[in-house]
Amino acid sequence: MLKDYIQLCWFKGYPEDLQTDRKFLWTNLIVYMLLGLFIQANITDPVEAFIQIFVEIFITLIFLSALILKDGSTYHFERFVTAVLVCENFVYVLALPLAFWFIFAKGTAASVYPIYIGVVLIIWSMAIIAYLFKGLFNFDNKISIILSVAYFLFTYFGSFVLLLMI
Repeated sequence: MLKDYIQLCWFKGYPEDLQTDRKFLWTNLIVYMLLGLFIQANITDPVEAFIQIFVEIFITLIFLSALILKDGSTYHFERFVTAVLVCENFVYVLALPLAFWFIFAKGTAASVYPIYIGVVLIIWSMAIIAYLFKGLFNFDNKISIILSVAYFLFTYFGSFVLLLMI
């Protein structure tokens, strides 16, 4: 099942054809949380990282739920959330070495390279999410890209802003 979902990260396959399994969804949610905690804890305070990851998960679920409810087909909820989490986890796994590289290269000329690669991973992640929006909701490319950027901004910057307010 993981292999089928990973294909989405390469813009192959159709998200609506994927199997769903609640245990697989929960596993990916836990992996998302652990990977996010690990990356965030190396960047910020571990307590803030813990809170930020939970806020990110909460915002992610609300954003995706709103799209599903607007579409009117709750049938795709598990499939959609699982697809997003698997793809986000895949990008997180690719970002793990960048976190170490950034930490060890801090203060050197090489410290900018992980940032550049990180930007590429962020753009790739947003493209994957746009692909999922297009595949599951039959949105055109423009709407899918706009929603993908909105998802990214709400999830990551929204959680950051909420933490600043606390």
